[in-house]
Amino acid sequence: MLTRVRAYLSAEKADAIIVPSNDPHFGEYVQEHYCTRALLSGFDGSAGTLVITLSEAALWTDSRYFIQAGTQLQGTGIELMKMGVEGVPDIASWLNDRIDNGGTILLDGTLFSAAEYASYCNKLKARVMGIADPFDDILPERTPLYFRPVILQKESYAGLSVAAKRKLVFSEDPTDIKICRILVRCDDIMWLCNIRGSDIDYNPVALSYALVFRDRILLFANGESFEEAALDYLSSQQVEILAYSSFYDVCEEMAGDDSIHFLSPATSTSMRLESIFAKAKHFSYEPRAEGEVAYRKSIKNQVELEGFRKANLLDGIAWCRILKYIEDNISGGTLNEYSIARQLIAYRSTSPYYRGESFEPIVALNANAASAHYSATSDEEAAVVTAQGFLLIDTGAHYPFGTTDTTRTIPLSELTPTQIADYTAVLKGMIELSMASFVKGTTGYQLDIIARQPLLSRGRLFFHGTGHGIGHYLCVHEGPQSVRMDRDSGVALLPGMVLSNEPALYLEGEYGIRTENVLVVEPFTENEFGTFYRFDTLTLVPIETSCIDREQLGDECVRWLNDYHDNLYKKIAPHLNDEEAKWLKNKCRPI
Repeated sequence: MLTRVRAYLSAEKADAIIVPSNDPHFGEYVQEHYCTRALLSGFDGSAGTLVITLSEAALWTDSRYFIQAGTQLQGTGIELMKMGVEGVPDIASWLNDRIDNGGTILLDGTLFSAAEYASYCNKLKARVMGIADPFDDILPERTPLYFRPVILQKESYAGLSVAAKRKLVFSEDPTDIKICRILVRCDDIMWLCNIRGSDIDYNPVALSYALVFRDRILLFANGESFEEAALDYLSSQQVEILAYSSFYDVCEEMAGDDSIHFLSPATSTSMRLESIFAKAKHFSYEPRAEGEVAYRKSIKNQVELEGFRKANLLDGIAWCRILKYIEDNISGGTLNEYSIARQLIAYRSTSPYYRGESFEPIVALNANAASAHYSATSDEEAAVVTAQGFLLIDTGAHYPFGTTDTTRTIPLSELTPTQIADYTAVLKGMIELSMASFVKGTTGYQLDIIARQPLLSRGRLFFHGTGHGIGHYLCVHEGPQSVRMDRDSGVALLPGMVLSNEPALYLEGEYGIRTENVLVVEPFTENEFGTFYRFDTLTLVPIETSCIDREQLGDECVRWLNDYHDNLYKKIAPHLNDEEAKWLKNKCRPI
């Protein structure tokens, strides 16, 4: 396939092409149609950028995928570039070493933000040229786009009408200016319009764009996919549905209206969109980089928060059953990574509210868990789970009232002192962050060190973020809030924001450990020193205590863990049978 791309480059008199992982909606996950980078390279992780020149190729990805990419790129002629590792060049530096100022580098103008395009233009010696998608011709075997049913997200789950959300989104804008907000992120549009779809695996979104005014919304989607209840509701909320394919044409027309001030999020305005609205008399980026809609979406209302609690209760019941199931069957030789994932789905499916997994289930034994996003997709490729070492399970589910994301690491046998110390350090970091209180204006970047310190004190480190926002029956990875060490989003954590808390440790060839709960920011106190917030834990899944070094964990963290298990038992036990409740009581006993 690289040969075909190089033939295209030669025909276009170009020297290289940059192929990202995203689609025109800038979401984390994409339809197979847009998995061009995976099709060309063989690396199918969710994050990575492929660069192909006339004679070389290289792929950049982050630490979550170093092991997976190293394996999948073998024999492809594509060099792995480990992002963030000392001595590894970035894309611009790598290209500058190969292509001088007489060359041309191509990229699809709908897949790169205007900021990314400008950055490449500034850093690269060669000319950077935005082009239309060339891969329908290069890769005719590409899967076509598809549009699945779109359903109504009832206000009883959403908490607010579309009209109320529009009012909220424009609440800080001057009332004497006619404003149009440009939306391309599907989850922003789903939240704003109180609808959900299934056009992208694990993400309840429909492929869509929107132009949002104070009094109406132009929604660009496949109208034939909408259920009647959704159509009726949208009509009552002044939402007009136009053809998905007409979005850019309508933008071209509207850009000529001098009476409208167009606003677009900096992080999701493509080069193509910016070139269209650069012609408008009034166009600017949103004051908040992710956009006002994403910001408002991140602060859950009380109805949404109650939904999260219900979702985590239902998920906790299924988790207790799968953990007991593993214990009961570990010696029989019948368990494997894939079968455990299927069994957990079966337990979740007993609830009529279950709407599917929120990401591909991760069930990873020992060395497999050292690859942060490892996932077996069949019984044949899955490792048999026996009573030896660690088993890491990271899964989440969708319910109409909330989305879950939980990780537990389970000891299957007697552990070494080093394994016990590593497990305890990861858990201690999770608990320390859970107990944190902080002043208004604090960002996740400032709190990240709390979760890492127990590992750092052992000379250990994990390289992915500590926490990400979580959508309300939407994408399991949601911004703009986050907890991470490598960059500061500048977004302060506010009451109602829901995010994960997942410190970890990965030792290649040995094991991976991760413990993850979901937190919500809530008010704490207000006094002469300021306004303070803290976290409340939403997850209700027992944490294995048999492999904890109590002295290392410390008295304060032990008290938190005992209180957590006491609360969990009181909420979950009434929903279990007698045998399950007895098992849970033992798991939740104080240490």
